[in-house]
Amino acid sequence: MIDIHTHILPGIDDGAADVSAAAELIRMEAEQGVKEIVFTPHYYGKQTVETFLAHRTQAKQSIEEYIPRTLKVRCGAEILLTGVNDPSNETICSLAIEGTQCVIFELPFVSRWSERLFDKIADFIEETGYTPIIAHIERYETVLENPSIVTYLAQMGCLIQINTHAFLDKKTRRFALALMKHGLAHCIGTDAHDPVKRAPDYAAAKSVVYRKKRGDEFRNAQWCMKKILAGEALRNPFGKVRKIGRYYF
Repeated sequence: MIDIHTHILPGIDDGAADVSAAAELIRMEAEQGVKEIVFTPHYYGKQTVETFLAHRTQAKQSIEEYIPRTLKVRCGAEILLTGVNDPSNETICSLAIEGTQCVIFELPFVSRWSERLFDKIADFIEETGYTPIIAHIERYETVLENPSIVTYLAQMGCLIQINTHAFLDKKTRRFALALMKHGLAHCIGTDAHDPVKRAPDYAAAKSVVYRKKRGDEFRNAQWCMKKILAGEALRNPFGKVRKIGRYYF
């Protein structure tokens, strides 16, 4: 399994507080069957990209002795995009997942996303040719209220990442499974921050997905991430999620 979204690097953001916590997160990931991890610390644009990259390198070096030889790792970033005072395209591209032309965007936690934000994403794709991966799609209330937004983002050329916890939370489980059904769960990540409060839960999520008869879709998400990390273009067919009351179809 591949974990494409984590906050394991110590002392660089709100993730692992120190090397000990990071080492425990890595141990937990490997124990659950994860074979490749992407380290994606937050980038909020409050420091230069050069400073951020230097801190990221230093943090990764501090935990290298705790990374098993059987576990592949690489770096990226979770880039906050709001549509206002966003980093330049050049900066964003420099934070792509290593070896790829894919960048992870965190969008604002507001009741409604502005047209300016969608325009920013569209312009970024057109001007750079890079592919945005929208982080933890199930955490945005505007998406849960209007799931057609996910299809719109996919039509623009975005890939969609969902957190493993979405399959365990009753509030988001139906939505997460509907995304899988319609080919809109391209990437899966634990978004792990801490061994206690926000620990990796990949194995538990996989168990739920298989119990709900979405094993094929789970394997397809793994295939999608494998293609992404190989630097290959990814264009999968997808459908449209509908919401009626509390239910997603």
